[in-house]
Amino acid sequence: MKRYSRTTAVTPKHVSRLVARLGRQEYSLFVTTSYFTEQAQREFLTDSYPVHLIPGVELVNMLRFLHLAEETSIRNEWLESVLAN
Repeated sequence: MKRYSRTTAVTPKHVSRLVARLGRQEYSLFVTTSYFTEQAQREFLTDSYPVHLIPGVELVNMLRFLHLAEETSIRNEWLESVLAN
């Protein structure tokens, strides 16, 4: 796990390091609270990496779609249930 601030982009180098660690027939998710540079996205598409890139905006939208997040926070009851299990 590596953390990025919202203003620090994930570069092709970071995505390539993840791909290099994958075994045959493995698939990975690269989730960040930040964003991917245009070059990282272009390389991802061109090389058909077996990785799904999930930038912070998409993560927030997924949580909102699933009604797990409200305006600016994650629903406490859901978060507590996840942490309890």
